[in-house]
Amino acid sequence: MKNDTRYLSMLKDKAGIFLAFILTLVFTVISIVLYYRGGNILWLIPPALIAAAVAFISIDRFLLFTVLLVPVSVQLIFVVPESSTDIFLPTEFMLAGILILMLYKLFVTREISSGILRHPVSVISFCLLGWSLITSFYSAMPVVSLKSFATKMWFFAGFYLLAVQIFNRKEKIRTYFGLYMSGMVPVIIFYLIRMWQAGIFNQKFAYKAIRPFFNDHTALGASLAFCIPVIVYFIYSRNKTGFRKFLLIIILLLFSICFIFCYSRAAWISLVVAAGVALILLLKISWKIILPVFLAASVFLFFSLSDIMIQLKQNKQDSSDNIQRHIQSISNIRSDASNVERLNRWNCAIRMFREKPFLGWGPATYQFNYAPFQIASEKTVISTNYGDWGNAHSEYLGSLVDSGFPGLVFYLLLVTVSLIKGIMIWKIHPDKELRYLTLAMVTGLITYIVHGLLNNFLDTDKISALFWGMIAAIVAIDIEMKQEIREEGSPEVGSDN
Repeated sequence: MKNDTRYLSMLKDKAGIFLAFILTLVFTVISIVLYYRGGNILWLIPPALIAAAVAFISIDRFLLFTVLLVPVSVQLIFVVPESSTDIFLPTEFMLAGILILMLYKLFVTREISSGILRHPVSVISFCLLGWSLITSFYSAMPVVSLKSFATKMWFFAGFYLLAVQIFNRKEKIRTYFGLYMSGMVPVIIFYLIRMWQAGIFNQKFAYKAIRPFFNDHTALGASLAFCIPVIVYFIYSRNKTGFRKFLLIIILLLFSICFIFCYSRAAWISLVVAAGVALILLLKISWKIILPVFLAASVFLFFSLSDIMIQLKQNKQDSSDNIQRHIQSISNIRSDASNVERLNRWNCAIRMFREKPFLGWGPATYQFNYAPFQIASEKTVISTNYGDWGNAHSEYLGSLVDSGFPGLVFYLLLVTVSLIKGIMIWKIHPDKELRYLTLAMVTGLITYIVHGLLNNFLDTDKISALFWGMIAAIVAIDIEMKQEIREEGSPEVGSDN
């Protein structure tokens, strides 16, 4: 009887996931149809929310359903260009609901464990958000900044605070990222079909081929770079049967093809660097070797900086449909419009920081204030005198401008402590499966830490779901490991044997 009950419960869970996936496909198709016919997608909000409530009757499942919808969420501005509010539908409405429930759990019922709230990563996150709120009140545009703060809050509440809570069951970590990647599949197919119709090597069309689901191809590239290490982990996981491994290999192939043809140079670089770090961890190369090599390379680069700059300025290869030439254009800081415009934005960010170094200009205000800080000699053919074409193109400089020096320090502490925790888990956790899962999280996180040097996407649900989700997974495993240490004594260093 007990086995029958367990079997029925399992079928119910599978049915819920299957229903959610079907609803995601339906929502994707309707979104595409309305996008091309100029329809108003706001009519989809109530059905989407009702479907979520029907499919899942708990906040845990509601979050997982939200994660499934994240890749296919539609940016309002692409459907209603005259809209003054730019949000992702329906996920931001769903996340706002989760935020309300989490605040209730936090302050009224006190259901969130103190272990989560006191974890160093959580404390740093609270400081980061608290400082963001303070700088919003002193912002050059308080309304814009407070809207941005609200968005950060519901991303954090859902993708981190609630995620850590449900990740105490480790299979939920795999479910979370599995659902995100399931949602990505129809988006990738949509993108590749559009690219095929325009000419698969049409690099210029890649910028808008992914709309209305992502802003542009670079955000798509960042998402794919996050996902690829997790798919590799899934393939080598012990729990996967032959058929599932075959299916995952097909999915990896699909993601990899899309990754190549998204033409995001920043994403390519980020995945290469992350793979290098993962290889170092896998080979267990000692930091006693890595640190001297790193210091020697840094000294060499410092004294060779003049020669390197001369070589960079001699590179005239612009971005191209040809992938080999597109890679060569990465170092072109002389004539490639995208690269030079990025330098223009960075220089503006530094000038803005010098004017307001402590409190900054306020979250999400860079694009409305950088125009006067441009210098004519640094402008490009894609520059705008109104400064209305985007952000600082750097997560780090963006934090510096938005929330001043303390904002950048809190962000750096967040990613640094998260990585240190993840690497420590990789080194000492006795469970081999959890160690490799953590390695996938660390590798995915590194892709965005590197990518963040060249772009910033944490104001979108697409990237926040992965960024905060991976940090949440590391924190959940770390809390469990500390609990085991307290109960059983220090675990042995992880072994692959």
